[in-house]
Amino acid sequence: MGGFVLKADGIEPFPLNAKQLHWLVMNRHVEYPAITTAEIWDKSKQDGIAKVITSVQIAYLIVECIGRATQGLAITTLELNTLAIVTCTLMTAFAWLHKPADVRTPFFVSTSKHIRDIIGTRSWRNTPLDFIDENGPGWSMNVQPFMRMPVIPSQRPIQRIPNDRFPMNPYGAQEYCVCFATLLFTGLHIAGWNFAFPSQLERILWRVTSLILFGVTAAFWALETMASDEVWLISSPV
Repeated sequence: MGGFVLKADGIEPFPLNAKQLHWLVMNRHVEYPAITTAEIWDKSKQDGIAKVITSVQIAYLIVECIGRATQGLAITTLELNTLAIVTCTLMTAFAWLHKPADVRTPFFVSTSKHIRDIIGTRSWRNTPLDFIDENGPGWSMNVQPFMRMPVIPSQRPIQRIPNDRFPMNPYGAQEYCVCFATLLFTGLHIAGWNFAFPSQLERILWRVTSLILFGVTAAFWALETMASDEVWLISSPV
C-alpha cells in the first residue's frame, strides 16, 4: 500500500497512511489533496467486465455443488475445498468492490518544508512519520520482532506500507461479516463428514482435521471478542 507519497527536502519520497496524511494536512505542512474519484479509478488495472466474469464463474461452481448435493450426487473433497475458497473469494470481491486494483503510480504530496522542520529530532524506523502512526500492530511490525525474527527494511524510508496490519476492535457489521466468512470457510469442510474415502484412515483424518480447523477458528473469535472487550473497558473513561 502507499497511494500517497510525501515529497520533502532532506529525504527520499516515502508513502503515507491515512493518519499521517491527516496529521500533515491539519498541521498545515501540506495542502489537502484535490483528487477526484475518476482520477482514483483511472489508476485501477481491473475493469468491471473482469470482475463480472470472475463472479459468474464462482457463482456457477457454488450453484453446481448445491444442485448436485440436493440430488444426492457425489462431490469430491477437492471440489468441497475449492467451494470453501471461492465462497470467501466472492465475499472478498464484494468487500473490494470500490477498491482500485493493481495501482502502481501513487499521488505525490509535496511540501516546501525540510523534513527536520516537520519531525524535529525524533528517531524513526520505517518512515519519519512513525511518531504519528507506525502502521501497527502488525505481523512484521510486532509479531516477528517478538518471535526474534525482526524484518530489516530493505530501504529507509520504506517505499511500500505492509499490508499485514491487524484490525483494531472491528465491532459491528465488519466483525460479524468476517466472523461469518471464516466460520463458513471452516464449516464447509465438515460437510464432507460422510463423503466416500478410499480408506477408513483417510475418513478419520478428514473428520479430525475439519473439527480442529473449525474449533480453532471458533476459539479465535471467542478469545478475540474477550480481548476486544477488555481493551474497550480499559480505554473507556470512568
